[in-house]
Amino acid sequence: YFSGLSLRSASPIHFQQLTASGLRIHLGGQTASYCPENVQQLGACPNTTYTNFIGGNGGLSMGAVVPGGQQVYVDPTCGAVSYTQAHSAAMPANAIIDGWVLTPGGAGSYLSNTNGATIACQNNETNVWDVYLALPGLAVPDSCLGFTIITANETGAAQWQY
Repeated sequence: YFSGLSLRSASPIHFQQLTASGLRIHLGGQTASYCPENVQQLGACPNTTYTNFIGGNGGLSMGAVVPGGQQVYVDPTCGAVSYTQAHSAAMPANAIIDGWVLTPGGAGSYLSNTNGATIACQNNETNVWDVYLALPGLAVPDSCLGFTIITANETGAAQWQY
C-alpha cells in the first residue's frame, strides 16, 4: 500500500495529497469514505482520513478493505483517473486499467502510467484539481499542469471503501 503526493515546483499543486471522492482522483480536498455500521461495531474500520492505493505493477487499486476491492481506471474519452464503485466492476467501455508503474527513487517511489503523463486540471466547482492522464489524441487544456507522483509506503488499506 502507498499514498501519493504531487510534485510540481512553484505551482499551486506542489505537495498536494492524492485524494479520492466522487469516484475520481483529485489533488487536494477531502477523502470521501464509508464504513458500514456493523463493521464499525466490530472495530474493523480503518481509522484514517486519507487515500491510499495498492499495485503499481501494471494495475492499480484503491487501498480499500471492501470485498471485491475498487479498481482504478482511466476514462478513454477524457483521460480522467477514476475508480470503480464498491461491489461493482462497472467502468466505461475501453477503460484503461493497465500501465501503472512504481519506480524506486531516492526519496521514495514514483507512480506513473505508460499510457500518458499525469496532469491536474483545476475544478472551480469543487475547488480541487482533478487528475487525468494526457492520452495520445486528446487535447490538454493550457490551464492544466503536468506533475510527478511520489509515494510513501503504508502498512494497510486506508479506508473500508471510497
